[in-house]
Amino acid sequence: MSNSIFNTTVGVNFSNTFQSSGKQVSAATAASQIKATGVGTVKMFTYNQATCISAFAAQGLQVLVDVPNGDLELCANNDTTTINAIIKVLSDNSATIPMICVGNEPLGSWWNNAYSPYLVDALTNIKAAIKAKGLSTKVTVPFNYAIMGNSYPPSAGSFNNGLKSIILDVCAILKADDSVFMINVYPFITQNNQRTISLEYCLFTANNDPSVWVTDGNYTYKNIFDAMYDALYVALGNNNYGDLPIVIGEAGWPTGPVATYPSATNSNAQTFNQNLINHCKSGNGTPRKPGIKIPCFIFEMYDEDTKPIGAGTYEHHWGVYEYDTKNNDYKAKYTLNL
Repeated sequence: MSNSIFNTTVGVNFSNTFQSSGKQVSAATAASQIKATGVGTVKMFTYNQATCISAFAAQGLQVLVDVPNGDLELCANNDTTTINAIIKVLSDNSATIPMICVGNEPLGSWWNNAYSPYLVDALTNIKAAIKAKGLSTKVTVPFNYAIMGNSYPPSAGSFNNGLKSIILDVCAILKADDSVFMINVYPFITQNNQRTISLEYCLFTANNDPSVWVTDGNYTYKNIFDAMYDALYVALGNNNYGDLPIVIGEAGWPTGPVATYPSATNSNAQTFNQNLINHCKSGNGTPRKPGIKIPCFIFEMYDEDTKPIGAGTYEHHWGVYEYDTKNNDYKAKYTLNL
């Protein structure tokens, strides 16, 4: 499948699930502001927000919807009510929704295997229902990068052995569907957890500093994004799925709290996101996969002020837009050229 399935190379993630009621952006406002950024595709975290889908469609935006993790068991058991509800949304919006995500980081260790037993069957049943309806909607699964058992150096890229059989079963379905492998990549989290990694290497700003580059055989890595991408590419290739296109489902940089996370500044967020956009659109690709544009979804359009902070208090601050108390509206924290 070519990247032409998406209206633009770079899209944006949208969720108002964890915006408190007083700060929740309206569907119309979100659609207008997202359209104004220049992106053509929005990735959501549910399939049952008809008002948002309609508002985005009215602005000419594509929408990727998601089957929440909580619905995976029902879909795996072919629950008619749930499957029919999903298919109705896809059928009613066939011109707007080119792809549905099944689960959201369903193999994350924090779920304690709550969803892993159901993922493959859920994906299989949803795809069968899509086919039976005569729809062309693609399926994929947004994986967390922790599915990797090893990612350094990139040439040693391999999947987590405990998850490998599930991942490869998913790959088989994606390949048969002529779909994409979706992965979420967070250099900020990697840099925050491993302070020995250069901030510049994570921000795409180390082009003139060979001291922080990574040499891996004949390949030289000037940023961690390419290294993470290529490690996944190697892992897929070693399992005969190297031809699956890779799509970045989430990538971004938070803007606080700086007291706890010194690198979580507006300036760094702007630098990372703009350089990410430029890199993905450039067509340069990566050392191991040159000459391609990389479909990528910025995480995220709006701050979510009530999102759980188990991973860190930065979870409230990923938005490119923040709530403006004075004007009771959302405004951009910084400018991005999309």
